Amino acid sequence: MGLTIMVVGLGVIVSGLIDLVHSDSDTLVLLLTGSVMSVVGGLLWRSTITPSRIRVLDVFSAVTITWIVIAVAGAVPYILTGHFERWDDALFESISGFTTTGATVTPDIEATSRGLLFWRSLTQWMGGMGVIVLVVAVLPTVGSGGMSLMQAEAPGPTGERLTPRVRETARRLWAVYIGFTVVLAAAYAAAGMSVYDAISHSFTTVSTGGFSPYQSSLGHYQSAEIEWIAIVAMFLAGGSFTLYYRALRSDVKPLLVSTEFRIYALVVAGATLWAYVTAGRGEGSGTGFRDALFTMTSTITTTGYVTTEYGLWSQAAQALILILLPIGAMAGSTAGGVKILRVMAVSSFAHREALKHLHPRLVRPVRVGRGILSDDVAGKVVGFLVLALVIFGGGSFFIAATGPDMITSFSASATSFGNVGPGLGALDHGGDFLAIPRPGRAIAMVQMLLGRLEIYPVILALSVVTLRLPRPGQLRRKSHH
Repeated sequence: MGLTIMVVGLGVIVSGLIDLVHSDSDTLVLLLTGSVMSVVGGLLWRSTITPSRIRVLDVFSAVTITWIVIAVAGAVPYILTGHFERWDDALFESISGFTTTGATVTPDIEATSRGLLFWRSLTQWMGGMGVIVLVVAVLPTVGSGGMSLMQAEAPGPTGERLTPRVRETARRLWAVYIGFTVVLAAAYAAAGMSVYDAISHSFTTVSTGGFSPYQSSLGHYQSAEIEWIAIVAMFLAGGSFTLYYRALRSDVKPLLVSTEFRIYALVVAGATLWAYVTAGRGEGSGTGFRDALFTMTSTITTTGYVTTEYGLWSQAAQALILILLPIGAMAGSTAGGVKILRVMAVSSFAHREALKHLHPRLVRPVRVGRGILSDDVAGKVVGFLVLALVIFGGGSFFIAATGPDMITSFSASATSFGNVGPGLGALDHGGDFLAIPRPGRAIAMVQMLLGRLEIYPVILALSVVTLRLPRPGQLRRKSHH
């Protein structure tokens, strides 16, 4: 936790230096805030005695608590610079940033200082690959709990070692992530963005976060070249970084034969075709192929960039967006959502159970591509999706109870839990979460964290707290003695 706070503090200092370069008004506040965070985080880190072995339950507790702490720490610059007057607004923006959701309650983005906007983008970049994965990469010793930390915090349903050493695996993943960011920033700059805009947008594209320094997102540029670069980058960011690393090491076969990657590409292609053909039906407004491809890629990868008024599309096209919001892209990507891999696993499980009605003695494994899942793992995946449906449905109900209409409530729940950002109804291309009442935004914040940490770490962390709290009977016995 201490090292993570220190990393966040360094990010605030960098944002202050950016503000200084652009001669904006928040330089001193950002530099002082970042310095205090770095010192506090460093002291916590250096005073911690790391055990040789870390229990799995403690790992989940540490991950969940650390995410809550960095969300609070990330909100401090928004408050001290006067960007927000209320803590809940600052916390919403911070959680949305670190979870790479991209939902905002900033009424006028372009009136914000460059340093604070850079911090806003940097939170998504740090949260994309995972702040704790970065900590694992640099922590001198994480004992036997290193892989558990990565599995609990890294995006995707499975953790995979690229090397026998966990620290080296984390470093290689971050190396791919940083390299991708640098190449994309250069591409954006070559297409006409300023250096500041190119770096900011590379942060939020690679992380599939979607924050932009402009109110109209990437639509601000009205540039086909920039949009095509973003489409390719978003699609790649929705793929597995582990497979990319292997491909860069001349082992392209795992990527080419990946069933999940093929289905991911087919989902993007099919959704684009559906939107392109149906957008203008009925009372809807038609769309060009590039706008359809951009919007669907942005939705499926949970990036949330906007270039067109998709809220004017037909009901059929918007219904597909609502379905895709909580699904997400590949496991091991920076995208949010439940991931295509889980959908594949549950489909195979459901197919097997259906066949068992015809052949009760059937012995058939649950398959995901060429791999086979044990019944234990398959059961966990099914359990995860059941919990996801409960969180999505319950969130929709409680958000609706705060006032918004049904479409807005459903899309607010889906876009929060899926870590997407934009939604439908009052949250469409031109909307933001200011349309949701404060109690509804509180529910959305919880859903963002549950979506980013993929439910189980939060539940297990709560179970640890519950187990360690003494029962009323125990308290009475202790007081009696």
